[in-house]
Amino acid sequence: MFYYRPVVEYAYADIISLRAHVTLGLMREIHRWGAHAMVIAIWLHMLRVFLTGSYKPPREFNWGVGVILLVLTLLLSFTGYLLPWDQLAIWAITVGSNMARAHPFVGHEGPGASLLAIGGVPLIHAGSDARFLLLGGTSVGPGALMRFYVLHCIFIPLVASVLIAVHFWRIRKDGGISGPL
Repeated sequence: MFYYRPVVEYAYADIISLRAHVTLGLMREIHRWGAHAMVIAIWLHMLRVFLTGSYKPPREFNWGVGVILLVLTLLLSFTGYLLPWDQLAIWAITVGSNMARAHPFVGHEGPGASLLAIGGVPLIHAGSDARFLLLGGTSVGPGALMRFYVLHCIFIPLVASVLIAVHFWRIRKDGGISGPL
C-alpha cells in the first residue's frame, strides 16, 4: 500500500515499479503466490472437513461460516485482479461485471428484473443494478479501480477477520477439530 496509488494515471506504473524496484521484484509475486496458496489451503481444509464428516451437527453453522470465508477469499482474488490496471485486468473485470448485469433479480438483464416494477417503472435498470454498484458507473473506469481497491484492502479483509474470529470461536465451542461427533 506504500507503493501503489489506485488512480488510473499511476496504477499500472506503480505495479511495474513494484516488480522492478521494490524488494528485488519479489513483493508483488509473493503477494500473488500467497493468494494462490491461500485458496488452495482453504479448498484442502474444506475437503478434509467434508471427508471426515466434521460438517455434520452440531458443526453445520461453522461449515456455513467456512463456505462464506471461501467466497470472500475468491472475492479477494477477483477484486485484486483489477488493481494492475492492464488489459488483462480490464477485460477480466468487464466480463465479471457483465455477469453481474445478467444476475437474477439484481442485474437489469437478468431473469426476474422485469418483474420488479412499480406502475410500469422498472426498479432495476442499468443505473441501479449490480454491475453499476460494482463499477461505480456504467463502464470500467476510475470509479471501478477505486471501488475494487477499497473492497480489496479494507472491506473484504474486515468482514473476513470477523468471520475468522467467529469460525475459531465455534471450533473451540464445538469441542476442537477432531472428527465427527
